[in-house]
Amino acid sequence: MRRIVVALLPLALVFAACGNDDGSNARSSASGSASGSAPAAAAPVELSGEVNNMGTGTVEADKVEVELDDYYFKPTFIKGQPGEKVTVDLKNEGNTDHTFTSDALGVDEELEAGKTSTVTVTLPQQGAVEFVCRFHKSRGMKGAFYQKDGDTVTSQG
Repeated sequence: MRRIVVALLPLALVFAACGNDDGSNARSSASGSASGSAPAAAAPVELSGEVNNMGTGTVEADKVEVELDDYYFKPTFIKGQPGEKVTVDLKNEGNTDHTFTSDALGVDEELEAGKTSTVTVTLPQQGAVEFVCRFHKSRGMKGAFYQKDGDTVTSQG
């Protein structure tokens, strides 16, 4: 009996380490640290308040696909080139309406659950620029276009 318990202990530890007990996504603060037990990947740029960090992506051939879900953007941080004109394919895979909004980029696109849309934005000549969901910004649904790690978020489009 003792051998069975010892043999099953590593499996129990693996299952205990997977996921959050409450079923929520890992959330990062502005510094990139996570609440809960699992650390989130460090954010390449700092955004104020809570950020649901679902990773980074890169603009390729002047395009990027962004998933809007409950309550995050994936990728959350998108690397692009200064002044680049980018086509952003938006897919709302959540169960509620979301927006892709950035005053600096001059975009405010609302998508119903399950819908898709496309917007075109021009990235700033320097720094990073934030985008949010107007409805769920306070719940950490925000992200940014950036050019290099450590960029400062600007208010210019």
